[in-house]
Amino acid sequence: MDTIWEIIYDCCEDFDPEEITEESRFMEDLEMSSLEFFSMMTEMEQEFGIKITERELQEFITVGDAIRVISEKAGL
Repeated sequence: MDTIWEIIYDCCEDFDPEEITEESRFMEDLEMSSLEFFSMMTEMEQEFGIKITERELQEFITVGDAIRVISEKAGL
């Protein structure tokens, strides 16, 4: 799960990692554009050898949402 956090921190370099929690919202709190979000998710897919569906992506509102699904799919 540390790798998931590292990717999130790298994509949110304008924020102190201590400010990012599982409740942080990608668009609102972390000010991610849709392009940045999709780029980060593509990196997650490649890193863990998984496929995230469009429907799942639409459900990723918070960091915790993403961690939960990616962890389940990757068997972490």
